[in-house]
Amino acid sequence: MEKKVKIVIDGREIEAQEGQTLLEVALKEGISIPYFCYHPKLKIIGACRMCIVYNEKTGRLITSCNTRVEDGMIISTQHQLVKNNQRYLLQAFMTRHPLDCPICDKAGECDLQNYGALFGPQRQIVPVSALEKERHYIDWESDFLEYYTNRCVVCYRCTRVCDDVNGARALYVEERGFHTNIVPTVRPIDTSSCEMCGLCVHVCPVGAIISKPFKYWTRSWLLKREITVCSVCPVGCQVQVEYGIGDWRSKEKVYRTKPTDDLEICAKTFFGYDALNRDRLLKPHRYGKEESIGNVINHLAYMLKSKGEETAILLSSYLSNEVLGVLKEVATRVGAYITSPLTVDFYAFLEGYGDYTPLHLEDIKGADHYVLVGDDITSSAPVLSYYIKGKVYKYGRTYKDAKLKPINLEGLDHLPGGGIIIVNTTGMACEEARNLGAKIKRISEEKGYRVLILHRDANYLGVYGIFGRDMLSDLGSIMEEVRERRIKNLLVFGEDLPDYYQEEDIQEIFRKLENLVVFSPFADGLARWASIAVPMNLYGEAQGNFHTLKGLRSSKRFLPWSFDERSFYEELLKSLPQEFKEVKVLRGKNPTLRRHLHIYRSNWITDRSENLTKLYEKNAKAVSFAS
Repeated sequence: MEKKVKIVIDGREIEAQEGQTLLEVALKEGISIPYFCYHPKLKIIGACRMCIVYNEKTGRLITSCNTRVEDGMIISTQHQLVKNNQRYLLQAFMTRHPLDCPICDKAGECDLQNYGALFGPQRQIVPVSALEKERHYIDWESDFLEYYTNRCVVCYRCTRVCDDVNGARALYVEERGFHTNIVPTVRPIDTSSCEMCGLCVHVCPVGAIISKPFKYWTRSWLLKREITVCSVCPVGCQVQVEYGIGDWRSKEKVYRTKPTDDLEICAKTFFGYDALNRDRLLKPHRYGKEESIGNVINHLAYMLKSKGEETAILLSSYLSNEVLGVLKEVATRVGAYITSPLTVDFYAFLEGYGDYTPLHLEDIKGADHYVLVGDDITSSAPVLSYYIKGKVYKYGRTYKDAKLKPINLEGLDHLPGGGIIIVNTTGMACEEARNLGAKIKRISEEKGYRVLILHRDANYLGVYGIFGRDMLSDLGSIMEEVRERRIKNLLVFGEDLPDYYQEEDIQEIFRKLENLVVFSPFADGLARWASIAVPMNLYGEAQGNFHTLKGLRSSKRFLPWSFDERSFYEELLKSLPQEFKEVKVLRGKNPTLRRHLHIYRSNWITDRSENLTKLYEKNAKAVSFAS
């Protein structure tokens, strides 16, 4: 049992846990202490000195962020010495800080600005001229990140979050004192080890590091903000979405996304948010014209009731569990086939591996070592790599996984045993996946490994949990049945098909259908060829649960333009007969993934982001030039 100690802060007796810092205890108790360098997820360094408090027993000022509580401590946060020193420190920060709040994107959420207002008017305590205020300018040579040298308060949050949370080590500190600057290890930073996760932007307490795509667009106080679960990859990070509602303050769109204090986000969301604003399908369409929801439901219900056994449902692993559950019920009521792109690789792996009990992120923390198998883990699920701390072995392609400093393996026969195996099944060919699944199962049993089976899709574990291993037909066999005109109606969810078939092959398959129904967030993809097109929701729009690497996480619907898809599917279900029909399963040859996995282009959602597309093209060009 952890020991408790009693301390007094500003006359209040508080029971605290031994080992906590004074700052942690004070903040938990609602006692305000100013700080710049402290963050609950970062290592403590005591750089800014703003968090000083007065120790009544010793009569000395101490920094609260790195002082552990001791029984009997008597602390004052309001002592005159504390206030005088904090005011002096703030004036020192202000000495070199430009007064450009009106044009700074951090205005309204800047710690320096807030403390300046709290402590009152500042005066320049050092006789420094306007010209002498200029720090040496450092150009990060980036299209996405901008560093303002004069705004930096040297808190080292950015370097610590890059080193200790992400692990990319893309930033370092140059010079000392007034001349200190934050510098990329490689320039341009866009093509360095930096993953463009945006954490340096988020943790910066001032406007020293900003996001260029957000620059000058709006003010933070003009936007609405909600927290939801990201559904672009399977990790399940909580993210803040800041958006406008189309009034006098802002346009109706998403302006930016940010992490919570968990500091878990990646480029797919931090810079990929613009996919939510681009070429969206927001209303149902029938034969290219907007149609009422009721008429679309009636059309679908008639089609499913009359030719249900000649219908196939192609699932998307970016749907919520609730929608997946309704689609399973639809299939069982009309006898439709069900398939998923997951049958190409993830399910093929399970044919060799057997039943799988999912591991979650908390289960893999602190392992003796990690064995990464398959394609680049960081490209598929970047935040998963934040949890991998320790010795790493790699069997497969390495790109951004290089930051983990893996020991590359030529085979899996001589592993030490007792750690965690993470298998990225994305893109594996069927036979390769089956054989590897059987091998990983044998190794895990013989050497005591726990296994995390990964796929790039956000809710692949939800699909597996709802449909199991034996209900889904192989994707290739369904497409072959369509070619032979034995399947006449196809309900396609998401935009996965172009990852497995050439566009001309897709058009040939679609021409054989009587009815093509596409459920997609985007109007510029498969919906162009659909007889009926229905909106599909992304994060911020979907209300439901996702089975992620963090366990079961709930997403929230708040974006004003979002389609009420759950109500749509529930109404469709009410229109179908209350009976049970057997869902037939087809087996056959599957296609293979045509996509080359990249951290900025890993699925059809990231493809729609102009920001990520620019990053992808810039990195591809840099690699081509280097080779």
